[in-house]
Amino acid sequence: MLRVIIADDERLIRLTLRSMIEDMSLNIQIVAEAKDGTELLQYVEGHHPDLVFVDIRMPGLNGLEAMEQGKGLSPHTQWIVLTGFSDFNYARNALRLQAFDYLLKPVSPEELEASLSKVLLALEANVNQMANHFETAVNSLFHRTRSVEEIETTYHLQDYRFSISLFNIDSYLSEQEQTKLRFQWIVNLKEAYSAQIQFAMLENAISFVTLPNGDLAQVIGWRKSAEQRMKLQFPLIQQILTQQIQQFQTSSCIVTGFQCDREMDLFDLEEGINKLAGLFSLRRLLPPGRLWLEHEVVSLAEKPNYMIISEQVDKLCKLAHMQDYFQYENELTQLVPKIQSLNQYDQHAVQNLRVFLCTSLGCELETGGQIHLWVKSLQSVQESRLAEKAQTELSQNDLIQRVLNYVNSNYMNDIGIGQIAHDMDVTPNYLSSLFHKKTGKKFMKYLTHIRMVKAKELFLTKPGLKVQEVAEQVGYYSTRHFTRLFLEQFDCYPSELHQKMNPKQL
Repeated sequence: MLRVIIADDERLIRLTLRSMIEDMSLNIQIVAEAKDGTELLQYVEGHHPDLVFVDIRMPGLNGLEAMEQGKGLSPHTQWIVLTGFSDFNYARNALRLQAFDYLLKPVSPEELEASLSKVLLALEANVNQMANHFETAVNSLFHRTRSVEEIETTYHLQDYRFSISLFNIDSYLSEQEQTKLRFQWIVNLKEAYSAQIQFAMLENAISFVTLPNGDLAQVIGWRKSAEQRMKLQFPLIQQILTQQIQQFQTSSCIVTGFQCDREMDLFDLEEGINKLAGLFSLRRLLPPGRLWLEHEVVSLAEKPNYMIISEQVDKLCKLAHMQDYFQYENELTQLVPKIQSLNQYDQHAVQNLRVFLCTSLGCELETGGQIHLWVKSLQSVQESRLAEKAQTELSQNDLIQRVLNYVNSNYMNDIGIGQIAHDMDVTPNYLSSLFHKKTGKKFMKYLTHIRMVKAKELFLTKPGLKVQEVAEQVGYYSTRHFTRLFLEQFDCYPSELHQKMNPKQL
């Protein structure tokens, strides 16, 4: 939505402009009207609008003076100058101040709509570019194709602050159905934000990124100059998330969200999200279907055995979905006594766990704390899948081989587990766990290994290539970051290998 301020000392002009704008079928909201330059600056500082219509001749501070000062208060605001005088000096000064347009009064509806349409198109292009840059930057950070320093300078994120949330959809449905649920969840959130939150078009950006372990993260970034306005939106964001989580929940799926308590700079982003991800298995002991703040979850993690039990339950569910019956039985045998012990002092946590297990595995478990009766149900639900195991084993092996082939063909691109899982119609969490089980390596470790091997091959077969060129050809945009990973892999610097193969440069 385009947020607009109208500034003119004549009330009739302001009313006429408002009326014409409201009659247009454009996505515009008039947030304020100002009768002079001083009042206009107050509104600009308070609203940081996307667009200002400003009359040149106003009492006190004139329109051009207000525009010059207003650019310092809200650098991303566009300005359309209005004047009743066809004066070249006015037009020249307006152009010097980089006014988007210059309109002579009285403005016709056709002229006004044409000018507004141009502004909307230009802003939309800028917003799309900003959103793409933001998403690329966030993905580069978590996929480690660029260093934090390079991301910050390349995408101008040194002036940004960030808020992070993690989501998980627990369900017994097929991988294909869960993939659809995940996609629909993101669509629902984007639509809810768009309809309910007054984000300035060029001050904020949202990205949904799949972490290497398959978890879904929401990263909201905003310019530091918009810090106070953004903080006013946080309660509404949390309210929207809570509503969406509750509305999305059904008998076949539960959505849980964890949100960091604090805002952070880019350098703290990866550490913050890793800390949140480390607590995520605790969702299985919490009341289902809500948004949890980090401090609420940390207090639970500090209780004896809560973290151990939640991580074991998490592993049990992953083994069930991968149809690893032997390991599932072992994990279940170890887990039941711990749940029985937990039930002696926290029956609420055990009942929360029961709901999660029923939804995640598609089973029926007794209420009332009779944990020993759970075992038969948890065994039965897994045994019922054994008939499919032979075919599933073949499909799992085929799936992993497809992933390996994909990586070998696309290692030089900015790829991640989320993108591959989407292409193969499974959830990232499932693919991440299955890949680790079948190959013995985490996906990011494997991808990094392939890239480093390919880089060494390039140094050996094409000694004329520079280190930067090799880094770019295997998917890294930061030479420093590539060098660090190469050193970890081969215990020597790329430059050392490069010089051995190209001694003329010594």
